Amino acid sequence: MSISRSAWRTAGALVGAAGVTAVAAYGAQRTIMGDLRRRPDPDAGSLGPLEVDEIKQFPAHDGGVLTAFIRGEGPTVVLSHGITIDSRVWTKQFVSLPKAGLRVVAFDHRGHGQSMVGETGYSLNNLGCDLRTVLEELDIHDAVLVGHSMGGVGVQEFAIHQIDALKKRVRGLVLLSTFSQVPAIAPVFSSRFPGSMSLSHLMRRSNLGTVIARAGFGREPKASHVELTRLMVAECDERTAREASLPLAHVNFISDLAELNIPTLVINGTADLLTPLSGAQRTADAINGANLEILNGAGHMIMLERSQTFDELVQEFVRSVGLTPRVSAG
Repeated sequence: MSISRSAWRTAGALVGAAGVTAVAAYGAQRTIMGDLRRRPDPDAGSLGPLEVDEIKQFPAHDGGVLTAFIRGEGPTVVLSHGITIDSRVWTKQFVSLPKAGLRVVAFDHRGHGQSMVGETGYSLNNLGCDLRTVLEELDIHDAVLVGHSMGGVGVQEFAIHQIDALKKRVRGLVLLSTFSQVPAIAPVFSSRFPGSMSLSHLMRRSNLGTVIARAGFGREPKASHVELTRLMVAECDERTAREASLPLAHVNFISDLAELNIPTLVINGTADLLTPLSGAQRTADAINGANLEILNGAGHMIMLERSQTFDELVQEFVRSVGLTPRVSAG
């Protein structure tokens, strides 16, 4: 079989393009890794397991198991994490918020961390039902619910469809780096990459995983924060990453949010590539009386990269809904 000159030129062009892409990717990786290593990192070596007073497990409504982590005394702040990560993402808040006189409760979503998925799998309804289960099993009242990314979707689902529990047990909502309508960047919710390679598989490759995790941060991320994120995603079960992402492609709460009547704080960074600021603005506009806090240069992982500012916003919000921290900071 003979091959024409044009075919050889085409093949050569493709190989050349692939080579340029590979070189560019390698160069970007070296740049990102070098930048992280050079930046001062006061949290290096300190982001270990959550510091907790107790861990509780209880059944989900469909036979799954939910695991909650609890620390501190005072008004309760319930922390709901995003997809493919787990409660370890709140490691800094488990130190700072109890010192500020707040009780923190974080729980692993079904299939994430130390929680197990039930018979009905993953759905928006289950996000809301699981949050209700946590509140009821721990008999929490006057809570401030903080939902990050998928966890923020769960908080909205709960608030819209579990109104009786909302009125009985919740004082206010904090929606952090999340969305109420599917963002234009919806394809990021896919857990598969070309060649059927899973996100968790890619994240287990140290350098490549670091580069991918870095995309979740804004300006000047710290290496320890990026590494914690990489490890959590790498450890997430591939089935969970795939199936938990599917319901998120159908989120559209805008019209329902107009019916909410509860204090709400929306927080988003200007450099968030996963849940862009425009979505946060849309959410804040939809909820009567909601306040929007915009963090310039912050990315998706605000609880890590802007922990002090985030903690202060949460404490101010707790006081604004009529709750009093048990002790003064320090």
